[in-house]
Amino acid sequence: MSRRNEDFDENCDPECPRILRYEDVMDAATRTRPFIINTPVMAAHTQKDFGIGIYYKLEFMQRSGSFKERGALNVLHHLPLDKKKLGIVMASNGNEAIGMCYHAAKLNVPVIVVMPITLAIDKMQRCHGYGAKVVVQGNNLIEAQKYARALARDKGLTYINGRDHPHIIAGYGTMALEILEVMPFVDAVLVPVGSGGLAAAMATVIKHQKPSVLVYGVQPEQQPTFFESLQNDEPVSLPLHTNVADAITLTQIGVNAYHTAKPLLDKMLLVKEDWVTRAMLHLSEREKFIVEGAGACSLAAIIGNLVPELKSKNVVCLLTGGNCDNVMLVRCLERGLSAEGRLVKFRVGVRNDPKSKAVFTSLIAAGGYNIHRHFQDQSWTDGSDYYVEFSVICETKGLAHALELKRTIEKAYPCTSVFENEPFNDKRTCPCYIKKIT
Repeated sequence: MSRRNEDFDENCDPECPRILRYEDVMDAATRTRPFIINTPVMAAHTQKDFGIGIYYKLEFMQRSGSFKERGALNVLHHLPLDKKKLGIVMASNGNEAIGMCYHAAKLNVPVIVVMPITLAIDKMQRCHGYGAKVVVQGNNLIEAQKYARALARDKGLTYINGRDHPHIIAGYGTMALEILEVMPFVDAVLVPVGSGGLAAAMATVIKHQKPSVLVYGVQPEQQPTFFESLQNDEPVSLPLHTNVADAITLTQIGVNAYHTAKPLLDKMLLVKEDWVTRAMLHLSEREKFIVEGAGACSLAAIIGNLVPELKSKNVVCLLTGGNCDNVMLVRCLERGLSAEGRLVKFRVGVRNDPKSKAVFTSLIAAGGYNIHRHFQDQSWTDGSDYYVEFSVICETKGLAHALELKRTIEKAYPCTSVFENEPFNDKRTCPCYIKKIT
């Protein structure tokens, strides 16, 4: 059987990968520049906190909320007129579809988007709002892509791989051109990595114009697909492990992206989920930016102290997107507060009478703590005395203050208190732990 009749994408062929050229990016810039926001590169308000000259590329300010529309617009401009009239099919985890639908609506190009069932409802609704037809199919992006290719063959439409199509990747590279225009003094760029298209595009441009600039890829350690591919010297597939950086949580990487980025990337870094949520919290509180987990991975590498060699250097962190639904955003910010010891969850047994309950709450108030949430289980009993179990989330001033809360509660209720979040569930916890996470 001919490969043309199989489940095959000629633009993303593992046997014949298409390496991105600098000229491809320059062509994409010419096509897209009038229609894409040249987002600011802004100095961080908190550079002294990290000892690094941090600058943020604010890609969440794009109209669709992420950098993905750079690639989407470029691939749409390359489509022949007859294919534009018929329409396109793509599969997406959200951002690439939103960017594609936004610009396709302006160009009157019909779009069918296949999305996995795990995707947030608000991202589906945004694609609907731009006039696209949304099909929910598959448990993950790989299954959704397979269905989208079949749909394109059956209907005679153009299938676009929203993460690895050569024109998509070329569009991403326009971001690097903008950075080098306004920051010729940059020393390093930190790039969130999923399938690898953005890292490949950034490295292609930066290493062409200024080879001395370091390009680091950053990926969540729960899903190190690109990292493992570089380690194994070939693209690999990994089981799906969900995490807060859902936009770059992929089981497979792009073949074009891999072969382009492999000789150009200086380093790949893996970040913990707590670092990502702390980065989101930091950006929200100190910079007033709402950034999704994937977009915050670049700053997470700095928070996790993975780049000590960049001290006193000028570093650009790509904040690639801000399309975080409200439910996930609240969870991530609270996770970040917990990771910094500013939210502490514990359970404690208190005698079930008004005086004992008043003593408990007064103890918390006297220490300067604020009860963020609490739940009272009236049916909990232990031995001959009747206790009520309080499940409490307390707001503290920081890790040292939180550890003092732990000591206070354990002293007052030595037999019934249980602290649930790290490191407070460890009896050996002492103030020296503070030094280990900063």
